[in-house]
Amino acid sequence: MAEPTVRPGAILGVLHVQPDPFHDERGFFVRTMDAGSLRAAGLDPARFVQENQSRSRRGTLRGLHCRRELSEGKLVRCARGRVFEAIVDLRPWSPTFLVQEHLVLDDRDHRQVFVPPGCAHGFLVLSALADVCYRHDAPYRPGLEAGVRWDDPELAIPWPAAPTVLSARDRALPSLAEVRGELATWFGTAAPRGTPG
Repeated sequence: MAEPTVRPGAILGVLHVQPDPFHDERGFFVRTMDAGSLRAAGLDPARFVQENQSRSRRGTLRGLHCRRELSEGKLVRCARGRVFEAIVDLRPWSPTFLVQEHLVLDDRDHRQVFVPPGCAHGFLVLSALADVCYRHDAPYRPGLEAGVRWDDPELAIPWPAAPTVLSARDRALPSLAEVRGELATWFGTAAPRGTPG
């Protein structure tokens, strides 16, 4: 089994991790974490302090979520089912400010994506059920939760379908226009020291 390949995404700091799953008549075997591959791409696996898992049914949309500071990166994968993942760069100083990435995460290819701090992300469930796993590099702090509406007209994310399940919290998220003036306060006006450019 080959080591996972890790490549940069279109957004500054986003990494796409592609394992090499082995499929046979029994099912599959996949290496879901490879410290060497992550380190070679500049992501220290020791920085992850928490892992969470969500289960959602078809049509559920979670997002777009972020944290009001540059402290939480997430390595996201879909352990069961299939989801459409959307990522948006909200860092005003970033050369990829407001750039989006869209990809499918599923339990066939087992692709993972690292969402860096300052980027909002969300997903729409395309299968009957989906289990999404997140490795976080900062502990959960509810007072820092933030986000942008999934259907923000300025972002116009090309969701493959309209959601049928949306939490009250996600329904109440503000538009990009409503939070644009806050982004510099949340994420700063200059790249932190050591940010790859």
